[in-house]
Amino acid sequence: MCVLMSSVLCHANDKVNFARDVQPILADHCYTCHGPDAKTRKAKLRLDVRESAVGEADDVPAIVAGKPKDSELVFRIFHDDPDEQMPPAKFKKPLTGAEKKTLVTWIEQGAEYGKHWAFEPIRKPTPPTLRPGKQSQWVRGDLDRFVLAQLQARGIGPAPEADRVTWLRRVTQDLTGLPPTVEQVDAFVNDKSPDAYDAVVTRLLGSVDYAERMAAIWLDNARYADSNGYQFDNTRKMWPWRDWVIRAYKDNMPFDQFVTEQLAGDLLPNATQDQKIATGFNRNHGFTIEGGVIAEEYRTMYVNDKTTTAGTVFLGLTFECCRCHDHKYDPISTKEYYSLFAFFNSNAEGGIGAKGKPIGPFIAVDGGNVMVMQEKPRPTHVLVGGQFNQPGEAVKPGTPGALSPFGDRPRNRLGLAQWLTDKQNPLLARVTVNRMWQQFFGVGVIKTVDNFGVQGGIPRHRELLDFLAADFRDNGWDMHHLIRMIVLSATYRQSSKHRPDLEDPDNRLLARGPSFRLPAEMIRDQALAVSGLLVGKVGGPSVKPYQPAGIWEDLNAPKSHAEFYKQDTGESLYRKSMYTFWRRAAMHPGMAVFDAPSRDVCSVLRSTTNTPLQALALMHDPTYIEAARKLAELMIRREPRDHTAQLRLAMRRTLSRAGTGKEMMLLNKLYRQRLARYRSNRAAAKTLLAIGESPTDPKLDPTKVAAMTDVCLAIFNLSETITRK
Repeated sequence: MCVLMSSVLCHANDKVNFARDVQPILADHCYTCHGPDAKTRKAKLRLDVRESAVGEADDVPAIVAGKPKDSELVFRIFHDDPDEQMPPAKFKKPLTGAEKKTLVTWIEQGAEYGKHWAFEPIRKPTPPTLRPGKQSQWVRGDLDRFVLAQLQARGIGPAPEADRVTWLRRVTQDLTGLPPTVEQVDAFVNDKSPDAYDAVVTRLLGSVDYAERMAAIWLDNARYADSNGYQFDNTRKMWPWRDWVIRAYKDNMPFDQFVTEQLAGDLLPNATQDQKIATGFNRNHGFTIEGGVIAEEYRTMYVNDKTTTAGTVFLGLTFECCRCHDHKYDPISTKEYYSLFAFFNSNAEGGIGAKGKPIGPFIAVDGGNVMVMQEKPRPTHVLVGGQFNQPGEAVKPGTPGALSPFGDRPRNRLGLAQWLTDKQNPLLARVTVNRMWQQFFGVGVIKTVDNFGVQGGIPRHRELLDFLAADFRDNGWDMHHLIRMIVLSATYRQSSKHRPDLEDPDNRLLARGPSFRLPAEMIRDQALAVSGLLVGKVGGPSVKPYQPAGIWEDLNAPKSHAEFYKQDTGESLYRKSMYTFWRRAAMHPGMAVFDAPSRDVCSVLRSTTNTPLQALALMHDPTYIEAARKLAELMIRREPRDHTAQLRLAMRRTLSRAGTGKEMMLLNKLYRQRLARYRSNRAAAKTLLAIGESPTDPKLDPTKVAAMTDVCLAIFNLSETITRK
């Protein structure tokens, strides 16, 4: 051991930072047995608290500040005996040599502790000074200074700027969920004015498409659905809350107000009906109508859901585990969890519903009832083991002590909202800005957007995150201001082409533009938009577009509670995907195949898979076939004598760019092959053109329409149509 230690200590020159360098190691390898959870703590040793770590456990000091050779922790991490070694071999998380070196160096330097970085107050950092030279001219704003400073420190330069068409497609998709039109592309390419980029962003932010795009993301966060979940999963009416979200984004409601009205709109003075509807955010959880269940058990489950949702969306912390025991990694005790739980426990909500009826409280809206919040004082206790019928110590509403103090605010949801949006709160602005960064770059500044705790991602761009968070907070929580700063930056303008000189697959250095798969809704909406089928109606009840038969009927529900999918007709078939009826237990397959969540619980990060089913859906789903046919008809009418011109225009409508020489050669070849096939088998052409409700133009040659339809389907399947670059 002495030989190992001496080789480590001789390189201990750099100052070790506890939050950045040490805490992640301790959290990953040590806190399970020596962390916040008293029930699983071994040897009475807490390594997350300095007073315990530098004291004595079993009469042996774990850490002797400044003296690694006298520290039991160092002795154990270098020990060869499996019975003495830490962490134990059975834990299957051995320390690396670099991690051991970090711990030794830290102890030698005094074993200084500090708060986890995310729990520290947000202080707006000064943008770094850059090295003079050509690279510094790349900067378009303070955001870029933070990015370029990190690149320069590593001897790396930014990627070339993306061309105008790429940037326009990128920003239009990001802000509206739709591709730009051919006319918009041409206008932007020809606009040589100095404010051309700025004008595009202003136009997009002022559109209702922007409001719908932002709302669609929030629906995941708020676990919005059109059904109750649980066994019977019957229909519910919560779309008026969804429409409130769209209006809020359309009006650019300050984010602190957006949060306050959803958490506690009913508690605001002279609360309006809209403010009460906003509190449906808390009621988006599922509920049961099953007979024989215990009402209080399920009511408690609903309160747990409200609590963990608020913890994830507004604090970026995990709260599930501390329902039953102290958090194993973060400084959140079970008592503190139930103190937060208490804010949502005082609601006049029942535990069991009935078919077709919401669980109160609710308000009447548009001929139906929407579930909302309404205060009803209830005592709250720590629930031993998380069991609803095992009440322990009584608690009052409160927030985790590791964060900013709650102060003398009212101990209700309005006080909670005031605490969350206070400038002293270290998390709301950081967490929100990080999710916004994920929207535009595919990955958050902190990769773990749902976990800012000790086991969350290590911030590579901590100062950038704090700069954006402070700027967002100090500029009136203005979402437009934040978005403009991001999408008008040089960082966002970079080309997304792969850089073989860098090993950075997740683009954590931000040395190139982002590239990532589009969400399910945008893939479908894009096909409808380029074909001319998309209906722009905003809000209202959810719709039921094309769906294979029998999916709903497969649910395990008695005939008395069974529901059947009745496909809509007319414009309802072609509305944006965010309005598609969202049934938790039987999701629309067009959404499920591209990884949209069931929304049983809050989701701030969608999974991404790549399966053959996705290509099959793009080739055989009636929506895509019909969209391809309408696009084909449109191209033939516009360019009746030249199928190459038709293909070129189809590429521009779908991909915002002209096809390359090789692409056009392959598309022409495919068109000729399909045309020959359909001319020899007109019945096949007739079958293809019969798919979908919209009629085929009788003036057009059906064999040409069918052939061009197949080519448009092939274009829909190009990776670029489902990837944001």
